[in-house]
Amino acid sequence: MSIIRHSRCPHFGGRAHLLRHDPPLSRRRGRGVAGGVPAGMGGNSLGWPYSSGPVGRAHPVYLVDPVGAAGRSVQTRPLGGPDDLVGWFAEVLDGIAVAAAYVVGYSYGGWQALLSAIRTPARVAGMTLLDPAAFRTATARHLAWAIACGMGLHCPPPVRRVLARWLHTDSINRPERILAAVAGTYLYRQALPPMVPLTDEELAEVKAPTLMLFGAHSTMHDSAAVARRLARLLPAAEVELLPGTGHSLALDLPDLVNARILEHAARF
Repeated sequence: MSIIRHSRCPHFGGRAHLLRHDPPLSRRRGRGVAGGVPAGMGGNSLGWPYSSGPVGRAHPVYLVDPVGAAGRSVQTRPLGGPDDLVGWFAEVLDGIAVAAAYVVGYSYGGWQALLSAIRTPARVAGMTLLDPAAFRTATARHLAWAIACGMGLHCPPPVRRVLARWLHTDSINRPERILAAVAGTYLYRQALPPMVPLTDEELAEVKAPTLMLFGAHSTMHDSAAVARRLARLLPAAEVELLPGTGHSLALDLPDLVNARILEHAARF
């Protein structure tokens, strides 16, 4: 079941628009799983077409339209930087009466989740992060990948199949399922603070139980190098490199991603 909810965000003079997915009463367990961070740079609640239902059958799930990106959330003051991102997310949780959430974040949203875990640790009970964009700024190679993916969604099927293999992005072959999910990334004039890579000192402050999944062919970073860095700084975190795929994990490998989210979240 999907329910539209709104959360007042008084510091930003507006409200957050959320979709809540509830499991049947007989299957509810644990605390809510909040997919309450953007599904990638400029994404919104539509960015989880393959995960909201399967995960929502086991846990209450909140999907939020972030301010600064396409969606139905309302704001009357701009986001000034990382502190505002953390403060806004805390206000969203306050508005839906969730003291601490299990957070699922993808790409830019993974960076936001890490910021919240570092600066407001009491609000983050645990995390699954999908190729989080927290370790270096986007390069020209990554931007070229994003543009090629967007163009590929509109190509004939034979061209899409070739691009999907070349870009390690299988979801290009399913444009009818994801065009709405990614439209905001390409068509909306965003007003999001730029991602600032996290330092070793910041990463070492993450205490929440964390699962990080990386695409082995991600253009956002050198996934193997990031995994080695995390093993040194966050030895308790679970880090997995997924072969044969790139940056868009939730869209390319939804069954595997959903299984990992559910297995990790069930522990807390």
